[in-house]
Amino acid sequence: MLAASQKKSPAVSSARPPAAEPMSAYAALAPGSMMAAKVEHGLQTGAIYWETNMNPFNGVFGQGTYGQKWSWQMWDDTVRSSMGLDEDTRNTPLIFHNDGAFDRAWVRDYKGDRNIYDIKPAKKKWNFSFFPTGTKDPLETKAEGEMTRGDVFAGVLASCLKVDLAHALEQATD
Repeated sequence: MLAASQKKSPAVSSARPPAAEPMSAYAALAPGSMMAAKVEHGLQTGAIYWETNMNPFNGVFGQGTYGQKWSWQMWDDTVRSSMGLDEDTRNTPLIFHNDGAFDRAWVRDYKGDRNIYDIKPAKKKWNFSFFPTGTKDPLETKAEGEMTRGDVFAGVLASCLKVDLAHALEQATD
C-alpha cells in the first residue's frame, strides 16, 4: 500500500522545456527596462522616477533633482515658515476673489487635511426659483371665468375710484 502511493503518476512529466537563448545584449534588454528610460518623454520618465522612489523627497542637499515632483506649495511653506506666518489655513477659510463686475466671497471646503480642499463660492450666484415665491397661492387658483364675491367688491371699488377721479378732474378744470 505504501509502495503504491509513492509511484509517480503517468500524467506528470519530469522533462524540462528547452532552455531559451540567453539575452546578453543591452539592446535586447533595454526596451522593457525602467532604468533605460529615454528622456524624449520628460513627463513620463519623471513620473516613473517619482513612483519608484528613485529620488528622495528633499532632493540632493535640499534641492530638487531631475524627475522630482515640485509644486508651489513647497515654496509657499518655505516662505511662510521663514516669516513666521505658518498658520493653519483652516483658521481662515475665506478667500477673497473678484470674478467680474461684482465681488464674490469664496471659501475653502476641506477634505480632511489642511492642504486638500475645494474652493467653492460662499453664496450662490443666482437666486432664481421655478416655484412661486409668494405672488400667488397655487392651491387657491380658480377656474377661468369664475367670479367670487371678492372679485365683485374689487370691481365696484375700482369703478367708484374712476367715477371719483373723473368728478375731481371736472371740478379742477371749472
